[in-house]
Amino acid sequence: MKQLAPIALAMMFAMPVVAVHAQETGHTKAGVAAAEQWLKLADAGNGVESWRSAGTVFRSAVSAEQWNGMLAGARAPMGELKSRSLANARYTRTLPGVPEAHYVVIQYGAVYAKRPGVTETVVTSREAEGGWKVITYLIQ
Repeated sequence: MKQLAPIALAMMFAMPVVAVHAQETGHTKAGVAAAEQWLKLADAGNGVESWRSAGTVFRSAVSAEQWNGMLAGARAPMGELKSRSLANARYTRTLPGVPEAHYVVIQYGAVYAKRPGVTETVVTSREAEGGWKVITYLIQ
């Protein structure tokens, strides 16, 4: 019985770590799913609808009309999207310049007809109502 005490104690301390990791994994999956739904709108050239489905931070930074023009201006020179694959996704509570919240920073490797080797970064945030929304989209 004495030999089991250290094992039981170690398991008690490990259980919260497993629970936190599972929660982070759930957040990451939800953030990635939201990004992929949003990217479908952007890929279809539907700037206004992608703006409407974006998060509060995104919508307060740019108008629907401005975003529609920015998206078209950024995407048109690259041509048609040929492929996109998830490179990495990371859950975090902090990002520079924004309040502490739930964020997922996602990077995709993308190939466009006129520009192969593109990195797309999408940041999603959990909104007040609980849903995950895109708050940042960068093409590099």
